[in-house]
Amino acid sequence: MKYLIDLNDEANFLSPVSVKMPDGYVVEDQHTVLMPEGPRKNLTMTDSIMHKTRPGADAHYHEHELGYEIFFVDSGGMDVYINDQKAYIKPGSILFLQPYQAHGMFFYDDTKYRGFFHDMPYGDEGEAGNLLRQHYPDFMERPDFPKEILPKGDHFLREPPYRVKETPPEECTAIRHRERPMASFELPGATFKMLTGRWENSGLCELWCFELKKGFKATSYPFPANTDLYYVTEGEVKFKVYDEEFIAKPEHLVKIPMYAPRSFEALSDAVVYDVSGAPRWYAYLQDREGILADPERADKQETLETLRKRYGVHYNQLGAE
Repeated sequence: MKYLIDLNDEANFLSPVSVKMPDGYVVEDQHTVLMPEGPRKNLTMTDSIMHKTRPGADAHYHEHELGYEIFFVDSGGMDVYINDQKAYIKPGSILFLQPYQAHGMFFYDDTKYRGFFHDMPYGDEGEAGNLLRQHYPDFMERPDFPKEILPKGDHFLREPPYRVKETPPEECTAIRHRERPMASFELPGATFKMLTGRWENSGLCELWCFELKKGFKATSYPFPANTDLYYVTEGEVKFKVYDEEFIAKPEHLVKIPMYAPRSFEALSDAVVYDVSGAPRWYAYLQDREGILADPERADKQETLETLRKRYGVHYNQLGAE
């Protein structure tokens, strides 16, 4: 299994798709990087270039009934229309969209747009669909392709909003940024910041940003139950999975399967996003604060160990903890 995925290496793209307007103008070049897993279709990832929206074109206003979307806006610039709000998103921001949030985008420049999804009926046709896209990337444009056999999507067009309120990005709840976390916790050598809560993701996961200082280390229990998916945006981090060591850099994904013993060390100051969000980090870190405030309980190593196991935190060492 490949643990390290370089998003600038085309060998890691599973099925390239160009989304075109009726006149042939390409609005998006999308590459699937990770196919969905499990009944909640988690850990899905696409890497896209959203091309500049042409003057006079609309923002493709739509909503989803099921799917949750997280987009890292890594370059370019765009407006997001969500419900009756309009806000500008700068690079480094994250767009978090939940079911029944009507939304659309207007791109001022070509924009690097990296998406992580769950509960989205994406890739339901599995390997068959993947092979189809590889052999016939233009299959949707072919008149002889029976489009009625495709799985029903989760994409419903809406009328453009009648009234639009210009909104600062910090006041638009769909725009998240590590400068504005929902919660923040200091650990020895790191700051852990929560950007989406489990209650916002139908109980499945959380989104965290780990701001690591050089030298920060984390080591897992021998057989962790979680699959980890990390997105590195700054710095260098050395990972070890089983007996394999490798260095993750900006624009790298790291996917670590369940049961695999793992550890990582920041080789420089680094920023890493936990996009799988499987551990209940918020519950653990919140309860941990109360325990550390009680010297009698804090001195007992088994107290934090019990807490970690209760909340599925599969690292038995976080910094100097």
